[in-house]
Amino acid sequence: MRIYTKCSNYASDTCPCVLAESGHCIVCSMCRGEDFCDCSDTSGFCVMQELYNNGGKARDQHHMMKCTVTYETVFDDTIKLIRLNIPDGEIRSFTQLGSFVFIRVLENTFYDVPISVLYEEIDLDSIELMIQLQGIKTKCFKNLKKGDTVFLRGPYLNGIQGLKALSSLHNSKSLVICRGIGLFPSLYPISQMIKNNNDVKIYLDQGTFSKTLLRAAKDLYELDIEEISIMDPGGRISSQMYAIIDDAIKQDVKLIHFGTSDHVMKQLIDHVEEKSGRNVALSCINNSHMCCGEGICGACTRNINSQKIVHLCKEQMDVYEYGKILI
Repeated sequence: MRIYTKCSNYASDTCPCVLAESGHCIVCSMCRGEDFCDCSDTSGFCVMQELYNNGGKARDQHHMMKCTVTYETVFDDTIKLIRLNIPDGEIRSFTQLGSFVFIRVLENTFYDVPISVLYEEIDLDSIELMIQLQGIKTKCFKNLKKGDTVFLRGPYLNGIQGLKALSSLHNSKSLVICRGIGLFPSLYPISQMIKNNNDVKIYLDQGTFSKTLLRAAKDLYELDIEEISIMDPGGRISSQMYAIIDDAIKQDVKLIHFGTSDHVMKQLIDHVEEKSGRNVALSCINNSHMCCGEGICGACTRNINSQKIVHLCKEQMDVYEYGKILI
């Protein structure tokens, strides 16, 4: 069976990228050194021709921006919301579903952190980010104040898997299941589904690191969220969670979105596949696989049945197949 994927940067301002220049293009077979054109995308943009026109070099990639903090607040000493002012003319690049950025407080490029864009305001040249203050890289954000400068690289476009299903969902029923910080990368998809007149049912397991996660989501974003325990005391998916999914499938839900850890997500995807026979569209967060964002470092790569190497930081794929390669 052939595994089909799509490059999230194909035909964008950053295509062709360094993968094409180095002979590892996700889309173009000829850039990979093959003699026959067997491109996996047929929308009319020729990566090989664009690479030739650019002198065999990649286009300018995601550049670094200096951004100013215009608002900040901390919840439970574990989550920090920051609002950033984006340089003139750049904000429209951040309006795409699945956008995420790499951000840091120091100029050293090794210290940046991938964070999903929660919300953007074009008129104010502003975006919002929610950062979990855990570990060396993220705890340095805790003392950021209004007026401080941060360094931002992006935007990148593959923070969500299942973008096609999400963007095409209109006037339908959808189910959102999140746990812990997985809620925040899911906020942009939730807002887009609501904007497209979908009936969105949201369930949240607050997890263990924050007691105010539910309040923050309700107060800041005015979402109608029901609290649930995804895991039972034994560390397995709870029968209540499975019952909610089963009932949604019976009620003809068209899409289910997951904002959980890979371990939980894999089990939930497998359950939906068993109960629906892949008749329900899926989407999910993809942040945990981000490292360099360019598909170069190899940290995000997965080998699918010895057939295909997938760069999860750049490639869109069927979420049911995505679930098969989660650990």
